[in-house]
Amino acid sequence: MQTVTEAPKGTPPDARKASAPVPLPVPTRVVLTVKQLAEQQPGLTEGGIRWDLFNRDKNGLVAAGAILRRGRKILIDPARYLDWLNENRERAA
Repeated sequence: MQTVTEAPKGTPPDARKASAPVPLPVPTRVVLTVKQLAEQQPGLTEGGIRWDLFNRDKNGLVAAGAILRRGRKILIDPARYLDWLNENRERAA
């Protein structure tokens, strides 16, 4: 789809140039809901993820950049969440 740009007054009509629309940037960050993350990662449960979200200010999940809020909806960056989970896992005794 090409658009014709407006030429300044006094410019001959043949001086108008067709320009291609500017492509929108492709989002590179994937975000999922709690349910989607639990379905994608079978080892995680919705309840466990929600527990992490409930305690997100205390457990460092927000500082890890894994949480995005859009109004009431909480979205999770799975790569950052799993990195956080790996760094904060409990070690077996």
